[in-house]
Amino acid sequence: EVAVSSGTAAIHLALSLLDVKKGDRVFCSSLTFIASANPILYQGAEPVFIDSEPETWNMSPQALEKAFLDASREGRMPKAVIIVNLYGQSAKMDELIVLCQHYNVPVIEDAAESLGSLYRGKASGTFGEFGVYSFNGNKIITTSGGGMLVSNDIEALKKARFLATQA
Repeated sequence: EVAVSSGTAAIHLALSLLDVKKGDRVFCSSLTFIASANPILYQGAEPVFIDSEPETWNMSPQALEKAFLDASREGRMPKAVIIVNLYGQSAKMDELIVLCQHYNVPVIEDAAESLGSLYRGKASGTFGEFGVYSFNGNKIITTSGGGMLVSNDIEALKKARFLATQA
């Protein structure tokens, strides 16, 4: 894990580590705080918003599948997918991860609002290549600010630590 100034900074680092740049597309949940999407713009990439489903209010697997099919037909696949977990609960990660793996697109899981939640016995924020937590004043655990980037990719975290400390 890498401690950073905010959850937004953690998303920004994750996008940098995935080499998201100008002209790339990133799929992102539509029902979210702007901080989930702003880092896409920081990288010069284009956010493509994926609609929510009514059960969890999080990213719809059906809408994500349609977006992947459309992107595949256009020849403009996304460089990453940011799945946001709202209001203390996870999105339907099983279905979403299978789709992302099928299209070989990495997942950034924004678990800023679901820290401590479990999905099928596994911690929210641990399903994607990168997980993001926030400790802002309105979050489940707060330090008045701050964030965390997590991953099982130790080399990526070493690079993130380097970038997060003024490189």
